Amino acid sequence: MTAQLGGAIVPLVTPFAPDESLDLAALSRLVEHAIDNGAEGLMPTALSGEGPLLDEGETLAVWDTVFARAAGRVPIVPAIVATTTRRAVSLARAAEQRGAAALMAAPILPELYSGRSPEDACSFYADVAGASALPLVLFNYPSLTGVDLVPPIVARLACLDRVRYIKESTGDASRVHDIQRLVGDRVEVICGAPHTALESLALGCRAWITGLLNVVPRSGRQLMRAVLQKNDVALARRIYGRQILPVYDVLRDSSNPTGTLKAGLCLQGIDVGSPRRPGRALDGDALRALEGHLRQVPALESGTEIELGKT
Repeated sequence: MTAQLGGAIVPLVTPFAPDESLDLAALSRLVEHAIDNGAEGLMPTALSGEGPLLDEGETLAVWDTVFARAAGRVPIVPAIVATTTRRAVSLARAAEQRGAAALMAAPILPELYSGRSPEDACSFYADVAGASALPLVLFNYPSLTGVDLVPPIVARLACLDRVRYIKESTGDASRVHDIQRLVGDRVEVICGAPHTALESLALGCRAWITGLLNVVPRSGRQLMRAVLQKNDVALARRIYGRQILPVYDVLRDSSNPTGTLKAGLCLQGIDVGSPRRPGRALDGDALRALEGHLRQVPALESGTEIELGKT
C-alpha cells in the first residue's frame, strides 16, 4: 500500500507473554483496537514497540502479524532501529516485500573511542535509501542515536531521492519551521514528540507519531481534526489538555514510557503484557493516576465528537 502519510499514526507496542516471548494474538487484537479507534497508520517495532530489543526473526514476525491483520485498511510504516547498516538494509528490503507504505529508520551509533559523527548517520541513510523503493522517514532522536539531525543535515539528506519525511522527536517545535525554511516541502516534518503536538500541527505538521496514541488513538485523531480540518484552536487545546496530556504526565513522572503505554492498554482490556526486562510494569501511584484518567476519557471523547460534528 502506497499512501501519503498523515494523521495519527500509532507506533504499536509489542505484546509479550509472561516468559517474554511474542504474543502475536494480542498484537492482532491491538491492531484492531487501534484501527477501530481512529488510527490513520500503524508503525510496528519503533521504540514504543521495543524494536531494538527484538531479534530479526521477531521483528519480521511482528511485521507479518500487523500486515495480515490490517489487511490494507491503513498504511503500515515499519520502523528499523539498528546497530548495523547490514541489518537495516536487510529489513528495508523485507518491508518493501511486505507492501509497506514507507519505512522509518535510525542508526544506533556506538560511541567507541572517537565520538559519533554525522557522516556515519548520512552514510547509513544513503545505504538504506538505496535498498528499496520505499519513501524513507528519517528519525531524529539524538539521545538514542548519538547524532542530532539538525536542519542543515536534514537539508543534506534531502538530496537522497527516497527521503520524504522526518519524524522530529527532539521536542523542539521550532525545528518544524527551521526545516521547512531550508527544504520546503521536499521533506515533510512529522511531529514525533508527545508534548509538542499542538505547536507542531500549527506550524504545518500533518502527521503525528507518538507512543501515547496506543492509549488514546481516538483522542489523537480528534486533536488533528480540530486543528487541520476545523481550524478550531480552542477545541484542540481542550482535547490536548484534558484527554491526551494527562497520559503524558504519567509517562514523564514515572520515567517509565513503555510501562505506561502497556498499562494504559491493559486497563482498556487489551492485555499486552509487560515490557521486556530490564523494563518494568507500571505500578503504585502512577498506575492509579493513569487508571483514574482513563475512566474519564470515553465520556470526554464522546463530547468532543459532538463538537467536531458541528458545522
